[in-house]
Formats: sequence, C-alpha cells, structure tokens
Amino acid sequence: MYEELTYQEAKGKAQKALHDGYGEALILKDEHGHWALYYFYGYQEPPPHARPHWLEGPKEEPDFRAPFAMKLWLEEHGYEDFQNDVD
Repeated sequence: MYEELTYQEAKGKAQKALHDGYGEALILKDEHGHWALYYFYGYQEPPPHARPHWLEGPKEEPDFRAPFAMKLWLEEHGYEDFQNDVD
C-alpha cells in the first residue's frame, strides 16, 4: 500500500516530515496507526515519482528515527545502502 506511494502523493498526505542530510521521512497516519516513508536522497528533494526506499509502521505514536539514524539501523541489520542522487 504505502510502498507504492510516490513522493509527491506522500508529501501531500504527510502530517509531519523529518529532514536531515541523508534524506526525508514523511509521517502519515491512517486507521492502523502512524507510518514513516523514507526517501534517501541526501539534501536534494526526491523526484516527484520516487517511491520510498524504506517503510516503517504502523506505530501507535509517531516516534520514528530520522533518516540518518534509520540508515545506520539498516546498515547494522545487513540492508544495502539506499543513497540516491537526482543530479
């Protein structure tokens, strides 16, 4: 469901956004709880058609990691590096 949501669509539905030098996490809420959609594009805004690199949720509270903290967690758990460039 949310893994197919484009950045443009998610940005329009987001209740909150977490930004840092590694990417952006858009926080959404539905009847199941809060979700974080992570887009790892550094300081650049993701392209409108970009799909999230990582999805977390649902959670009762919107207490999600910032993008760089999520990057470190992913690396510690054996996931690939998701950094993308749009240049």
